Amino acid sequence: MLTEIKFTNARKTFTDIYDNVWHRHLPVIINRHQNEEVLLLRRELQQDILKAYHLKPEILPEKDGSVTVALNEIDIAVNEPTLKKAIDELIKEMKIYAQDYIDRSQLFLNAPNRKGHFPYILRVLLCDNDQEIKSLLEL
Repeated sequence: MLTEIKFTNARKTFTDIYDNVWHRHLPVIINRHQNEEVLLLRRELQQDILKAYHLKPEILPEKDGSVTVALNEIDIAVNEPTLKKAIDELIKEMKIYAQDYIDRSQLFLNAPNRKGHFPYILRVLLCDNDQEIKSLLEL
């Protein structure tokens, strides 16, 4: 079982909690009231956990010579004259969708067709730049 700490105690001992999470790699649950719980976890551990959520774009050459790249995991598709431009546009659209998802998380997390996108969105949001996002794509 993970360590659980009441919110009031967490405020008083946050430095100790942070040190345990950071140095000892120990996740901790902080709870408030009876049913509010959050998990505090190192970033790279979360990134490792999310690796199970693969982003595999489908590359579709079109009759007109353009290329469509579809990312079915989060329902995004783009069409551009070249594969490079399509991938660049896909990354741009992934960032836009990820930000929209977080900005309106109550809507998306309660939509049956969008709730499952959350782990993929979190993978994108944990990236620091476009190159990291591109590296998520299994091309």
